[in-house]
Amino acid sequence: MVFAGIGGLIGLALLVGGIAVLAAYAFGRDSDGYFTSDRTQIESSTYAITTKDIDLGVDEADWVPDKILGNVRIQVEGEKPVFVGIGSDEDVDRYIDNVAHDELIDFHGDDPELEPQKGRSPRTAPGDQDFWVAESEGSGEHALTWDAEFGRWTAIVMNADAARGVDVQADAGLKLDWAIWVGLGMFVLGLLMTVGAVVVILLIARHAARRPATAE
Repeated sequence: MVFAGIGGLIGLALLVGGIAVLAAYAFGRDSDGYFTSDRTQIESSTYAITTKDIDLGVDEADWVPDKILGNVRIQVEGEKPVFVGIGSDEDVDRYIDNVAHDELIDFHGDDPELEPQKGRSPRTAPGDQDFWVAESEGSGEHALTWDAEFGRWTAIVMNADAARGVDVQADAGLKLDWAIWVGLGMFVLGLLMTVGAVVVILLIARHAARRPATAE
C-alpha cells in the first residue's frame, strides 16, 4: 500500500508536469515555434552590449547531439543599422578587449541591468570579423538565428559602423521541437503510474475487506 501510494504520487507529479509542458508547447510559442521573452528596450552610451558568458557545456560527451540544445533567435530593432552576433567567449573577449561596453546582467523586466566596462572605441566594425557562428546586420527589425552548439558563447549588439550609443528593442527566443515528445512521455508515464497505483490500492483494500476476522 505504501509503495503504491508513493508510485501514485510520482505518477501524479509526472502527469501534471506533462500537461504543463504540453500546454506551454501549444500556447506558449509564437507563430514561428519559439518560446520568446518580452520585447525590451536596451540602451547603452558605450560601443556595445554583450551578454554574460553563456555556458552550454563544453565537456559534454561526444554522443550527445547538439540538436538537444534547440535553436536560438535574437530579434533586434533600431533606428540605426544594427549588428547582432554570437561568437565564442575567447573570440568576443579578444574583439572587445579594452573597448567600452555594457554587459547585460539581467534581461527580465522593463529595466535591464547593465554592468559598464570602461575602455576605448573598437578598431574595426563587428561585421568585418570572421569568427561569428551566427550574425545579422541591418536597419529596422531583423533577427539572428542559430542552431545552438555545446561551448561557451557570448552574444553582442552594436551599431553596424561600431559607433558609440546603442539603442535597440530586443527579445530572445528558443525553439525546442523535442519538447512535445517529452511532454507526451511524461503524460503517458504519469497516467499509467497513477492508474496503476489506484488499481493496486483498490485491490489491496478489497482483499483486506474480504479476509475473515481473526479470533482472539
